[in-house]
Amino acid sequence: MAHLVMTLQMFQHQKLKLILILPKINSNHAERDKHLKGDDFLDVSAFNTAKFISSSVTDKGNGNLAIAGTLTLHGVSKNIVIDAQKVGEGKDPWGGYRVGFSGTTTIAMTDFEIKKSLGPASNNVQLDLYIEGIKK
Repeated sequence: MAHLVMTLQMFQHQKLKLILILPKINSNHAERDKHLKGDDFLDVSAFNTAKFISSSVTDKGNGNLAIAGTLTLHGVSKNIVIDAQKVGEGKDPWGGYRVGFSGTTTIAMTDFEIKKSLGPASNNVQLDLYIEGIKK
C-alpha cells in the first residue's frame, strides 16, 4: 500500500508515504523469499512492514527529484535520500490524472540491524522504487 499526496506543479510540497507489506515480498524465487523473510534478514514475523515517509522533495530540474525522508526497516528508523525521476504524467483512460516516478537508493544492511552477511556484495542493498500516483 502506498499513498502519494501531491501538488502536480509544486514538487517541493509533496509528501510521500510508502508502507511495504514485507510478507508479500516476491523475488520470483520461493526459497530465496523464504530466506529473506526469515530472521536472518527481514524477520517478517517480528517486523511485517517497512515504512518510508518523506520530509522534503527537492526539484533538481529536468524531472529529477531528491526525496529525503525516514525509512523504518527491521524496527530501525534512518534518514535516507531517494534519487527519483518523473517517468511521465497525463490523463488516463478512466478520466483520472496520473503521474509516475522511478527512484533508487542504497542502504547498508547493518544500519538497520540486519547482521547476516553473504559477503561484501550483500552488505549494501539497492532499493528500486516504481510509483504511480493518481490525482484526487
